[in-house]
Amino acid sequence: MSMISAPSLLSNSLWVLGLAGVLATFSYMSWLRGVRRWSWRYTLKTPVFLTPFTCSLFLFSGGIALTGLFSGAPTPWWQTIAWSVLTLLFGVQTLAYAWAGRQGGWDAPIEGKNNHE
Repeated sequence: MSMISAPSLLSNSLWVLGLAGVLATFSYMSWLRGVRRWSWRYTLKTPVFLTPFTCSLFLFSGGIALTGLFSGAPTPWWQTIAWSVLTLLFGVQTLAYAWAGRQGGWDAPIEGKNNHE
């Protein structure tokens, strides 16, 4: 049995916060799509959904990677590297979606036709 340490508390808090962010994003977008009468297909293409969703996945995967580093039990090195690569990719995606939202509008779909299908 191991004691709670600051690094393990931080890493576990990150992945829990990321998971809560994913759930909150879907909850908010469910409400917003009802108000704006969007389909889920349309909603899942917009930066207003994709930016917080990928940011939450960034926090989740980063927390899992750090948990592997700070856990008391040995974690295979390849798992920590895989989660770290996912963290990097989700971070890049978050920035790309935020940029697309600022350039083309938060409600405009990133791909496909600009209709409310």
